[in-house]
Amino acid sequence: MGVSSERIGSQRRRAGAVASYAYMLAQIVVQLVYVPLLLTGIGQEEYGLYQLVGSIMSYVISVNSVLSAGVSRYYCMYRSERNDKMAANTLAIAKRLYWIVSAVVLVVVVCLIPVVQVVYQRTFTVDQLNECSAMLVVLGLNSVVTMNNTINVAAITAEERFVFLKVSQLVTLVAQPIVVILLIRILPNALTVTLVVLAMNVLCAIIQRVYAQSILKVQYTYYGWDKALAKGLLSFSISIILVVAADQIFWRADQLIIGYISGAALVAVYAVGSQIYMAYMNVGTVVSSVFFPRVSELYHGEHDMRKVSELYARVGRVTFLICSAVLGAFLVVGPDFIRLWAGEPYFDAYLVAVFVMVPLTVDLVQNLANTIMQVSDRYLFRGVVMLVLAIANIATTILLVSFMGIVGAALSTGVALFVGNGLIVNWYLARRIHVNVRGFWLEVGQLIPPFIAAATLCAGAYWLLPIPHENWVSLIVTTVVYEATLLLLQWQFGLNKYEKGLLRDYLNK
Repeated sequence: MGVSSERIGSQRRRAGAVASYAYMLAQIVVQLVYVPLLLTGIGQEEYGLYQLVGSIMSYVISVNSVLSAGVSRYYCMYRSERNDKMAANTLAIAKRLYWIVSAVVLVVVVCLIPVVQVVYQRTFTVDQLNECSAMLVVLGLNSVVTMNNTINVAAITAEERFVFLKVSQLVTLVAQPIVVILLIRILPNALTVTLVVLAMNVLCAIIQRVYAQSILKVQYTYYGWDKALAKGLLSFSISIILVVAADQIFWRADQLIIGYISGAALVAVYAVGSQIYMAYMNVGTVVSSVFFPRVSELYHGEHDMRKVSELYARVGRVTFLICSAVLGAFLVVGPDFIRLWAGEPYFDAYLVAVFVMVPLTVDLVQNLANTIMQVSDRYLFRGVVMLVLAIANIATTILLVSFMGIVGAALSTGVALFVGNGLIVNWYLARRIHVNVRGFWLEVGQLIPPFIAAATLCAGAYWLLPIPHENWVSLIVTTVVYEATLLLLQWQFGLNKYEKGLLRDYLNK
């Protein structure tokens, strides 16, 4: 029974990873088409406003990540222990906590409106400030919808129904830009975009709620207020608060600082670069995102750190293979891609993306470490470290933006990421949680030389040979050649027998 259950779980995780990458590919295609149309439809400054308000609201919606992490941890833990009563009560108590948090979010949004009016009055017009206020209200409602749907997402994830999650998200992913492009012809402003985002999020939440309750028969039965459980949810969330705060500073503060110093137009240029590295982040976190239930089972059920370390290395190698396919292609053809996709005025977005993507790769390859730290209740350390580095990143960003412009902001963020995730967190994993970090990097390190060789060969050919540039055909052909070269070199020098077998299975299917 246990073997059969594990086989089913493994199949669902593989299907979930495939579905996630299909969704990610759809995201990339949509963004390739959507962003240029949006830039043309609403203009550079309106796009900058949209990104700026999104950056502000990300701090509010991060509250959702705080509680959702706790819900997922305890719900998965009780499911692995076969305690259905406590699993159901976890969701019921979380639902009541979300009602309180939703009210707080709305109050925070109301307080943010006059703050934004004062802070950006020097660089924004009166109309832009009023539009920002309206967008804050809309995105505040969007945050409430997202938060109250988190219990459904946590339940679906615990059941390892990853394919459904991605399909439901795919529906809104495709529908949103279509509706936006149609409506901005009538009302070409950023407020229109935020209203569509709210409508699509409501649609996705309804679909996921119906599936959780009607198909999976997930129970939200309230068995009374469990002080220990509520305290556990909230105390666990303290560590998540620190990490989320650090993440928001890393990924959003740059745009707020640039908007304050230089105005909305340069925010738009930086936002194009951030679109690329955020898409890259999505690529790198897909594999590890489906393993929370499995890590919880290994840690709480089997208490086997050797198996956790083996899983950590196996997921890390697969993640590096995927990241190297994306990173190398962008390093080779990125400058031409930016010019063709967004236009010459946005060229600095290439440097913004590269300065973040390279150090971010370390974090993505070892992303399962975050899950291990959450499951083992050791996430507080990472929160403290990343928050300290994030605060330091604010000071260095302000300094570097003054000398290097928006590229300085990206450089500051990249260095902070490497120090926090590449050095300090690795040390803690090895010393305190007893993960085999040395073995992990020895395994991943075997894949690095083929990657460097493929990127160097293809970059040299693309930029030194008389190949026409700023041409979609040349760009696509070069990308295909790079991927083929990378695959050939990795197959010959990097992949192990397990990975070759896995690749053969997928190709056969």
